[in-house]
Amino acid sequence: MTLLASTWLGLAVLLCTFAWFAKRRVIGLSLPIAVCLAALAVYLPTGTPRFTTPPKGDYAVVGADIQVNVAIYVLLKEGSGPPVFYRLKYTNEAANQLQQALDGQAGGGPGVKVKIGEDGGQSYDGEPPVAGEPPKTPEAPAISLP
Repeated sequence: MTLLASTWLGLAVLLCTFAWFAKRRVIGLSLPIAVCLAALAVYLPTGTPRFTTPPKGDYAVVGADIQVNVAIYVLLKEGSGPPVFYRLKYTNEAANQLQQALDGQAGGGPGVKVKIGEDGGQSYDGEPPVAGEPPKTPEAPAISLP
């Protein structure tokens, strides 16, 4: 986080220096906007989650981390685009659905899917977890002695 703040501060000082030497009123007035845009440009490519909810659609869950009573951090991929890191609101229902879908995926099932609705609500879908292996049938001996 210190590197992020230092990079933004350096960029802000550089923009201020350009505005100082330009001595134009328009540049001086637009400087706060430029500094805010520089902060956004530095913040977006980092590994921090997006602070907005994902748009409506169907996504594949690439990775997930459930922080109990805090948030659900998920890496979502839509279509052929790159995955995007989001911080979703924590609810017990959503956490249980996601955990069951992840458990099913660990058993060799297909990937976990999530559907984001109009209101930002999410529902996770995946194969149910495997309860265990089916019971084995006993083998019959090939030769029996009298």
